[in-house]
Amino acid sequence: MAYGPVFAGLLLLWPLLAVLGTLGFAPLLGLTGIAALLLARPRMPPPVYCLFAIAFVGWAAISELWSPASKGLFSGNLLEGNFAIKARSVIVVLTALFAMLTLAGALRSQLTPRTRRWIYGALIVQGVLVFLSAVAAGPVLALIYGTDPNIADGVQNVGRNTNAFAVVLPILAAALGAQGDRRGILAACSLVLLTLLAALMMDNHSTVFAIVGMIGAVMLVRFLPNLGFRWLFGLIGANIAAAPLVMSLIIRGLSSIDAYLPASFRSRVAAWELVMSRVGESPYVGHGLMASRTWRDSYSDFPALAAKFPETWALYPVVPGHPHNMPLQIWAETGLIGAMLAAFAVMTFGFRLPRPADFSPATRYAIAGMAGAVFSIFNFSYSVWNEAFWSGLALSAAMLILLDRSRRQHD
Repeated sequence: MAYGPVFAGLLLLWPLLAVLGTLGFAPLLGLTGIAALLLARPRMPPPVYCLFAIAFVGWAAISELWSPASKGLFSGNLLEGNFAIKARSVIVVLTALFAMLTLAGALRSQLTPRTRRWIYGALIVQGVLVFLSAVAAGPVLALIYGTDPNIADGVQNVGRNTNAFAVVLPILAAALGAQGDRRGILAACSLVLLTLLAALMMDNHSTVFAIVGMIGAVMLVRFLPNLGFRWLFGLIGANIAAAPLVMSLIIRGLSSIDAYLPASFRSRVAAWELVMSRVGESPYVGHGLMASRTWRDSYSDFPALAAKFPETWALYPVVPGHPHNMPLQIWAETGLIGAMLAAFAVMTFGFRLPRPADFSPATRYAIAGMAGAVFSIFNFSYSVWNEAFWSGLALSAAMLILLDRSRRQHD
């Protein structure tokens, strides 16, 4: 029982870490995971969908053995202050471990009415910061960075904060709208529209897609109160399992309107095409963890492709560090084996969840909305091995679990 208030107290750091670019989410997850181990004593063994997830993480970690991006386990010296974990597999495994501990702890704990307000308060503060960023980010970043070219890092931090808020937006919107009265529904719709407006003002298409995915998932569960979660997570799992086929169909469909797409989106399509060609080179086991980071082919290496972009793009890599499509990256780096393990984990989770109708309206719509938002971000942003993204998602899911348990207890 003590874990819930401790978790809520640590979550007071959420808005600060979010506005600083979300990189602090991973250390925060480590703290909540350790607290869960000490205070909540998670039950064993884990459910079957966790076993598939553990198998996927284990396979991904093993794939670093044949990855061209592998740099060994560690570098530097702890006593000299330059120690660093260079093996990405270690970070991936630790993130998964702390995520499972945090979620398992949440399933065995509850919140008091006061600590429940702490979580809602932290999310509201983050929302306010998102809206302020939409209005004042330009002048503030110019004041902080001046002519420093690193201002791009500040812009990215603003975008990451907005994406992180899109993941927790369903929790706030569902809590408002689930009351069922006109005022609550109006407040929920206003919050979603304001977030959409802020994303458009910041030209953050990832958040726009996330909100569309959130609304679509909520509508699916609204009209399928018994099978909604099975359909939702089944489709997400199927998208992972069939990513090469899905992306080839999308690319073919976009080819007819290629001239009307912005250059940034056309560059994503070009990256997807190149990564799909690499999938065919090692379809079963993949190229290894983080291999896409080593694919430095530039636009100048593909004259027909370079002709579609400004000349200044000639030396830019077609794949800018990762494909910006997690299902495709899973296929490229962990192959068929990794893709099937990830797909089974998602599908099994959807089938093991209770029916949407068995949850309160605030919880079932929050689960659906969060899944829809994450699925959209999953397909357009971040590397699949981004520990900050997954840490933020694990913390958001733990928030939702604790809020639901406390709602059942006190409401």
